[in-house]
Amino acid sequence: MQLRSIQALRAIAALAVMFAHLYGVEARQSGDTPLLSANWVAGVSGVDLFFVISGFIMVWVAGDTPPSLKNATKFLFARGMRIYPLWWLFAGAMALYYYAAYGLPWDADKLANFDVSGPEHLLKSLLLIPQDAYPVMALGWTLIHEMYFYLVFALLLLLPRAYRLPAMLIWGLIIVAAMSAQLTGFYANTLISLVLFPMTLEFLMGAGVAWALKAGWTHWRWPALLFGTIGLVWAAGAINFVEGSETLALERTLIYGPAFAFLVYAIVAFELDRGLGRFIPDTLVRIGDWSYSLYLCHLLVISALGRLFFPVFGRDGYIDNAAYLALSIAASLLVAGLTYRFFERPVLSASRVARRKWFA
Repeated sequence: MQLRSIQALRAIAALAVMFAHLYGVEARQSGDTPLLSANWVAGVSGVDLFFVISGFIMVWVAGDTPPSLKNATKFLFARGMRIYPLWWLFAGAMALYYYAAYGLPWDADKLANFDVSGPEHLLKSLLLIPQDAYPVMALGWTLIHEMYFYLVFALLLLLPRAYRLPAMLIWGLIIVAAMSAQLTGFYANTLISLVLFPMTLEFLMGAGVAWALKAGWTHWRWPALLFGTIGLVWAAGAINFVEGSETLALERTLIYGPAFAFLVYAIVAFELDRGLGRFIPDTLVRIGDWSYSLYLCHLLVISALGRLFFPVFGRDGYIDNAAYLALSIAASLLVAGLTYRFFERPVLSASRVARRKWFA
């Protein structure tokens, strides 16, 4: 069954990331009069919420799948079709922008700082393979972690069901040991750093929440809501995304990860036990359906509008900024909704047909 609470949380995560980037674009384009404050940068913690939700969904949907190579392959195919086609659409759009603007389908100036050729960078970007430079669309760094988690989870589906939770606990202990030894930095640029990266714990926290709820442990929802809220308040004062350090990934994992895990547990438990889902607005659930499209499209949309809007309408008034923000939000949601309706949903439907045919 679809959990309306999870869809709503996905919407909130995507909107939070969008507002963080809106602040950045507005501050760059509007001079000294941005309406949004620097506090909105904390919206990038929506990525941490996405990671917790991803771990939750994997266990909630597939945690009890009977062990077999066919089921593991079917799962990985489904997740790959969920991630790659839409990623290729927007990464391709970014590459086309670079080609139209600079004559090459990548940012040659940025790549000059790394020991990687343009074609290699583009290929690794499209395949979501770790590399020194960020992918051609920088947001893709999060998808590299998503696909890694899906791959390992598919391997766990080969194990008997009773062994999966212990295996994930061992996986988590390995990450904790790597964190203690400070074996990774700000960005997972190699396969080893990806495997040992702290933020993998956020997936595992979400997976643990799903196992707890599937086991019927819903009675801790009020304490979890309290702890999650306290964690978010603490994070607001403890983590400075603007002045991110080499330990930023570790800090956000240790603070945002548990906070969001507690909140996901509480909100889903309220839906399961108290029917919270019926009080969640349909609009928020619909944006949750669009959340992956919104996550990938919004930066292109708001950046393009910023380049077009401020030179024409000026940079000196709050009304101009308010109009830009309203237009950007509306345009991002419109593009996300259309992308979901005419690209993402048809691809997912075709994927389901293919799974029934090839994995019958």
